[in-house]
Amino acid sequence: MKRLLLSALLGVGLFGCAPKEVNYSVKIVTQNCDPSANPFEGVQFLRVRVTGTDMAPLTATSAANAATPEIKIPEIPAGNGRVIEVRAYENDPASGGRVVSIGKSVAFNVPDVVPEDLMGAPINVNVILRKVNSFAPIVSAAAPTTCQALRVPRAGHTATLLKSGKVFIVGGYNFKAGTAEKKALADAEIYNPSTGAFELAKPISIGAVGEFPRAYHTATLLQNGQVLIWGGESYGNGVNNTPNLWSQVFGYDEGADEYGIYPGRVPPAAPVIVRSHHRAAIDKNGKVLVAGGYTRSGSLIPADAVEWLDPATATSDAVKVITGVQLPRIDPTVMPLKQGEFIAVAGGSDSSSVKSDITFFKFDGTTFGKVTPSTPPQLSGVGRRGAAGANIRDGMDLIILGGFSSSTMVAPLGSSEILSSSTTISPGPNDVGTARGEICAVTLADGRVLAVGGRTSDSGAPARSDATAVMITAAETGGVTSESRPALPKARYHHTCTALNDGTVLVTGGINEFSTGGNQTFEILQDAYIYTPTPLTD
Repeated sequence: MKRLLLSALLGVGLFGCAPKEVNYSVKIVTQNCDPSANPFEGVQFLRVRVTGTDMAPLTATSAANAATPEIKIPEIPAGNGRVIEVRAYENDPASGGRVVSIGKSVAFNVPDVVPEDLMGAPINVNVILRKVNSFAPIVSAAAPTTCQALRVPRAGHTATLLKSGKVFIVGGYNFKAGTAEKKALADAEIYNPSTGAFELAKPISIGAVGEFPRAYHTATLLQNGQVLIWGGESYGNGVNNTPNLWSQVFGYDEGADEYGIYPGRVPPAAPVIVRSHHRAAIDKNGKVLVAGGYTRSGSLIPADAVEWLDPATATSDAVKVITGVQLPRIDPTVMPLKQGEFIAVAGGSDSSSVKSDITFFKFDGTTFGKVTPSTPPQLSGVGRRGAAGANIRDGMDLIILGGFSSSTMVAPLGSSEILSSSTTISPGPNDVGTARGEICAVTLADGRVLAVGGRTSDSGAPARSDATAVMITAAETGGVTSESRPALPKARYHHTCTALNDGTVLVTGGINEFSTGGNQTFEILQDAYIYTPTPLTD
């Protein structure tokens, strides 16, 4: 049975109102490079569901057995945003069979009138099945038994979901071969969910000026679809890894695969703030606010200025400092609140102590200003540094997860707190898996939050990476709960987790830190995984 259905290739005619036919070749990948992640193990039934703009969902169910080596796909009407979803079941779904694996195509359009360039060779549509509630190695439709990986090992990088549904992965650092010397990366790549492959993108560079390696920068998707890359660090020669901090702000355009540099951020413009390990958030107006991180004044110190940028401004003062505000913070949590009406800066360290205060900023139509509630909320205890933040309840509220209770030590926290849109704070789930900071947390399309990885320490033992994953569920009114999920195959922090349009999460790179023989080892990872959540409904 399995042999007949592996990587099943189905030719499907999709019809519009015109008499000509658009031919699509639908490839359903039912393999994985890791036998433990086999998405077809125990599968007895396959159900296809087709959705799209201005159409009622269409479904068809097939028994997965030797007598039916092909599955049914409904005839798909003309229109936009067509998506083919395949769910694999251990028993008949009509009798309550359990979902084993799921795969979705990227959205595609079916034209009413077939243009000449769509005639002839079929258009390929791929559906890659993955086991639910698991971190599966990434495979491509072209090579379903070969594990895909990043082009280079990287940590301290960014991964941004583009409007096309692809993921733009850029920068970070790794080690020069055979040494402990850090090397910042200008390298960029694209994860393409339609093929399941990583593709080369242009490195961070500006014309003849050359490349701009960056680690611990920020990357923000703007309303116009470009990606704003802000600041970061590179490294000088030698194993002391002295960081060089930068202030440039780049814009990346996916369509052109090119970068531009924002005015006011390169000499001989007015002095600007260099910073690294900072945080950025975008509000509902499309304005980007940056806070925290390190800056340099001889030595590394907490950056106390809060900056913001209006991407629509092309003047030399595009980047502005909020006057009258000093907020020195290392590792704060910076996130939008109340669907982007506010941006909250919570916790962090001023290098001498961990902070519990939460500062709110709001754009008034001209500039960002600090907003002080009548009863300012405070994080519990001494506060938290290096905590993760994720929006819940359709972006109205914010959950703050884990972190550290010391400004200098890996003193991990296992609790969470909820910051509501009414600027009140309350306890969240008191179990985020392993107590840890540097967690990566992301809000899924269905509103749940996946928190994965991080850095921890066991009762005074040396710091280590963690592989724990938990799922956070927030009721519309009432409580917020957490449930454990299978661990990542390898522990990591300073990795990325990106929610994809099909409801899955892409996890890339990071640092695997562990102790052997009394020595700390830092492994920069090149691997990548997709987490597929169990669907809330069938």
